[in-house]
Amino acid sequence: MEQRSLNRDQLHDLNLKLVLQQIINHPATSRIEISHELALHKSTISALYNTLMDQHLLTEIGQGAASNVGGRKPTMVTLNQNYGYTVTFDLGYRHLHATANYADTTVIEYQRIDIVNQPITVMVTKCQAFLAKIASEVRTVNGLLGICFSIHGTIKDNQVIASPWLDMQDVNLVKVFGDQYQVPVLLENEANLSAIYARDFSTDQPYRSFVTFSIHRGIGAGIILNQQLSRGENGRGGEIGKSLTLLGPNTAGQSVESLCSEDALITRIENAKQVDNLDREAISRLFRDGDRDTERILRQACSVVAGLIFNVVTMLDPQAVFINSPLIAGLPELMDEIKGDYQDIAQTEFPINLISRTRYATLLGGCSLITHHVLALDGYELRFQQD
Repeated sequence: MEQRSLNRDQLHDLNLKLVLQQIINHPATSRIEISHELALHKSTISALYNTLMDQHLLTEIGQGAASNVGGRKPTMVTLNQNYGYTVTFDLGYRHLHATANYADTTVIEYQRIDIVNQPITVMVTKCQAFLAKIASEVRTVNGLLGICFSIHGTIKDNQVIASPWLDMQDVNLVKVFGDQYQVPVLLENEANLSAIYARDFSTDQPYRSFVTFSIHRGIGAGIILNQQLSRGENGRGGEIGKSLTLLGPNTAGQSVESLCSEDALITRIENAKQVDNLDREAISRLFRDGDRDTERILRQACSVVAGLIFNVVTMLDPQAVFINSPLIAGLPELMDEIKGDYQDIAQTEFPINLISRTRYATLLGGCSLITHHVLALDGYELRFQQD
């Protein structure tokens, strides 16, 4: 980080953020512990602590144990979840997913709303209805703090550049919701939010650089390098679904997305079985029942994904890869296939992990993104506790 001199107000603001960061990352801590961690004098910490208390950002939760030399027991403190709440929407193709979270990211309410073949204007109305419901039921100091939208497309400068699965009809989400609710509104790519989730909600996760593969209707990658999200120059970093496969004479030259996305797999199995209206659960049943067509198609997909992982690892040199896929989460044995195929290609093992809480990963990633922003902690490393 570039070193520069700070004036008194800038130094106070920096120290205030560092104290808040410590309290978020260590949910039951005390002033003396913060003083030791930040190497700041106890009187400085007390002044900063009092400022945060006056802003209703903190709440005291009782006394801790006395030190080995005796003395008064320290007062323990944590982030005040009732400081306010955030709302995150995932604008999917089949469902609108919505969650409201307190300031400490504790989930208030989650909804999955059917929106198949519904235009963006209907989705906006359903988002507004969810916001109205939460506002009528939840009482916090500051109410709604901010909104995040997960977009299955390309985002640049907080605007939708491309949305292949959903016609945005020139609806400006930032303006519509910013004007109505007078709070910050952030847009982010769905795969990027999955990566933020893996970074900020995995307290025992040792990796500072990794890639998250998000396999849904399309395939995208969220790239974390040295704890920072990499979006690319024009927001298209991670568009790995467009990569071409060289696997076999029947698939060479096809995009990975056309072979291995969830929708592509369902369509291919429907064609092979000459049936209609298969879904994720039906595919899982066919695979577990030993259906040869389903096994062949899914195992081929695992091989293609393993090759894609190899290429990404070769280019970006991450420490690990995470996969966010509801289909693979329902058939975890496919992870063994992918790991085995990768090892065959690379001739070495590599950490490839199934992301936890697949259904909520994108939403919680959005919650982290907007929480960082409304607490003025953009760029600060925060680790949130999972429910």
